[in-house]
Amino acid sequence: MEQLAWKLRVSTLWIFLGVGMLAAVFAVMMPSGVLSEYIATGEFEGEKIDATMLAAMVMLFCLLPLAMAFLTQVLSDPINRYANAALGIVAAAMWTLDLAEHVSKEPEISGGPLFTVTLIGAGLLILWHAWKWPVPAEQAGRDRRPASSPDQRAAGMVS
Repeated sequence: MEQLAWKLRVSTLWIFLGVGMLAAVFAVMMPSGVLSEYIATGEFEGEKIDATMLAAMVMLFCLLPLAMAFLTQVLSDPINRYANAALGIVAAAMWTLDLAEHVSKEPEISGGPLFTVTLIGAGLLILWHAWKWPVPAEQAGRDRRPASSPDQRAAGMVS
């Protein structure tokens, strides 16, 4: 039961991260003039955005967190733990870099930094949950160490 509760927590964090990423994108795109400027020039924050870049952003912001919410429920435990840890680090690092970039340009009073800090926290919580992932009951009963060392067996110390 503990394993299921743990998986549900991590899946919920992935869904939170995915919805938060979409909210952050909308918070950046919705101020007056930003969307019309992007449509007119094809540039966003000084960078040219083409269809490939837009598709990659949709995949990263929408599909990856939702896929991880599902995969957290179905993957086996060792793979699940490492996949969640690795992608949790990637999410936290990506949003930390985004926050550093935006703070270095010009500090603004808007919802953007709040979304970013929240998303960094979600990525770190996913990482923490992956780190503290409970050992399944069937693995807890097994002792992973050998019953004796090769030196003990050679010396005849094992019965």
